[in-house]
Parts: sequence; structure tokens; C-alpha cells
Amino acid sequence: MPPLPPVHSIRTRMIVLFIVVTTTTLGAFGVHRHWLYQQELEQRFERTRIDVLEGLAQSLAEPTWALNVGILRTRLDSTLIHPEVVEACVFSPDGKETYATAGRPAYRDGPPCAAAGADDLLGQVVIYPPDNIDAGRRELSIGKAVVRFSRQPMHQALRAAMIQGLSEVAAIDVVLVLLLTFGLRMVFRPLEHLQRALFQLASRHGDEPEELGRIGRQEFDSVIDGFNQVLRKLKLIIAERTEAELTVRAAIQRSNNAFAQIQATQAELMEKNQQLETLSRTDQLTRVFNRRYLDEALIDALAGQSAFSIILLDVDRFKSINDNHGHQVGDRVLVEMAERIVGAKRPADIVGRWGGEEFLIICPDTGLEDAAAQAETLRHAVAAQDFSVMGAMTASLGVASYQPGDTIHGMISRADQALYEAKRRGRNRVQSGEVDAVVT
Repeated sequence: MPPLPPVHSIRTRMIVLFIVVTTTTLGAFGVHRHWLYQQELEQRFERTRIDVLEGLAQSLAEPTWALNVGILRTRLDSTLIHPEVVEACVFSPDGKETYATAGRPAYRDGPPCAAAGADDLLGQVVIYPPDNIDAGRRELSIGKAVVRFSRQPMHQALRAAMIQGLSEVAAIDVVLVLLLTFGLRMVFRPLEHLQRALFQLASRHGDEPEELGRIGRQEFDSVIDGFNQVLRKLKLIIAERTEAELTVRAAIQRSNNAFAQIQATQAELMEKNQQLETLSRTDQLTRVFNRRYLDEALIDALAGQSAFSIILLDVDRFKSINDNHGHQVGDRVLVEMAERIVGAKRPADIVGRWGGEEFLIICPDTGLEDAAAQAETLRHAVAAQDFSVMGAMTASLGVASYQPGDTIHGMISRADQALYEAKRRGRNRVQSGEVDAVVT
């Protein structure tokens, strides 16, 4: 029988073998856990990408249609709450004009929302008009949202998890090696029992491992007591870590609640601003546009240097209504008159109360002949059906069309002169500022 190797040699070999086995087992478990974590991050990245793009397609429809850059930028900024989103932009349908941007650009002097590096990914979504727009128009895109996603946060999280896993494996190795060395040095014979107990401990699952029981030998029981003491400290560390995680989660929840309250306040403020904007440009009696908005619309139409026409409508014999029946009846006539004009106008036409019993209709992309025909349609809509408070009523209309070098005052003056001529010729007529329109 060959001589047995020295005890310290056996102890050293067992320690080395234990280190190899433990490190390999924990390493394999760590690799598998790292792979699962990587798959989870990939899935979360894809879900975030889809949620952000779908959310932008819905939330950007209305501000893009209205070209409200402030709202566009606010809603683009809201996507940056996701660490995967580093830049978001809204472009015109042809991609040549940038409406709004948010986040960190890929290049300092380069184009916005351009991919840079292997970690970046561009996502695009086409924006269509909101639901309250004509169905035919909603089939045409009004813009394109481009979002630059980055996998760098995911890679950083993976690196941090890998470092943490390696640290945990190293710490466990150190603790176990120290315990094993001390146990082998004190009593070698009970090593088999200790080894069996350790493997039983390693085979257990859960966050609450059980302590080792005493075997009745003083030398070995001291090792078990030391191991159990370390285990209790580990449990305490785990408990403190769990409590810290709960505290962080509670803080995150409070932050999310505060952010939700801010968003709700912003939405309410935006709604109030929209209401104020509507009130500032709407006539309080007739609910059509007021004189202020009509002035702005005329300035915009004239700045466009394109063909457009205006129709000035005046209620016939309105003064006698106020004198004989009172202003309340007169106000009701104006309300019904506005309703009939709005009901007979074309979708692109702009209707507003010019003053008193006069209404102004702006007809974009309309020549004089077509504007006169539309004015005749309005005249017929007024005279075709009795008013609820006054019975049969009529209106006189004056038409003027844009001419090169024209001014707002000049167009209004021609339309007013045409209206005066229609009154002079017997009322209930359409009169053009340049040529007479046919009256049926």
C-alpha cells in the first residue's frame, strides 16, 4: 500500500478542487442568470421602442397638424424619460424640414436624429391628421417622427450585473475557502460530514438558507458556529438590501406620482389655454370667428400672394327688427343667420362676424366667379327657410377677389361698395366688386 500523502497536501488539493468546483458552479449559474437578464433587457428594449413609437403616432397628430412647436417639443421631451431614448425629432412629410427636436444629437454639427455607433437604432413612425379632420385628408401624412434609441444603457446594466456577479462569486469563494481551511486545520476527520453539510446547503434554494446543526464535537461545532454566524450576517445584509430596494421603489413610485401630477397639471393648463385662445377669437353671440381673428386671417391670406376672395353679407332690414321687436329678437336673428352661413359654407371657407349685422366669409383659392357662385348659395340658404323668430328673411352680399398689389382695405372697400350696390338694387342680391353676379 503506497504511503498516504501529507495531511496539508490533501488539504491543499481538496481546497483547490473545492475552489474549482464552487467557482465553476457559481460561474455557470452566473452565466445563465446573465443570459436571462440580457434577454429580459432586449425584450424591454423592444417593448419600449414599440410603445414610444405607437405613443408618438397618437400624441403628435394634433400638435403636428396645428404645427404647435411648443407642444411637439413637450411631447418629444416626455419620451426622454426612457433611458433607451436619446433623441427624438419630428420632420415634415418630405423630411426636409425639422419641426421639433429633443434630446442629445448624434453629431454636434450634423443632421438631427442620425444614427451614430453600433449601439444606436433609429425608429420611425408616420404621423397622420387627428380624427376630427376630414377622412380623405387623414390618408395623407402630415409629418414623420424619428426616435434614436441606444442600447448603451442596456450594455451598461449588463456590465454592472456581470461585475456584481463576479464580485459575488469571489466573495462566496473567499468565505467558503476560509471556512473550509479553518475546519480542515482543526479537525480533518469530520471533513466528510462538513462537506456533506455544505453540499446540502448549496443544493437548497430560496432566500432563507437554514443554519447548520451541531454534531456534538467541540472542535467541529466551533466551525459550524462560525459558519452560522457568517450566515446570519449574510441574512442581515440580504434583509438590509431588501429594505433598501423597497425604499428605492417607494421613492421611484413617489417620483412617478409627482410626474403624473405634473403631466395632469400641464394638460389642464394646455386645455385652459386652448379655451382662452378659442374665446379670444370667437364672437360671443354667434359663436363664429370675431373681427380680430378675421383681421389675422386676411393678413395671412394676403401674405400668401395666392388667389382668394371675400364675401361681405349684410342682413336686410335688420335695423327695423331691433327698432320694432327689440335687441333680443335681433340677437336671435344673428345667431340663426350665423348657423345658416356655417351650414352652407365650404369646408375651407372662414366665417366670422365683421360687425353689427355684417358677416365676412374668406374663400381661399377661389376666383371671383366661384366666389360669386358661393355667395349665391349663401343667399339662397338664408332666403330658403323662415327664421324661427321673424319668418322670411333675406341678405345682401358683396363679393371681391384678390388682385396683384391689393391691400386688405382695398378688398374690403370693393366688397362694401358691391354690398351697397346690392342694397341699392333692391336687396336680396349678390353683387361683385368687379363684375355683376347673376341673381336667381
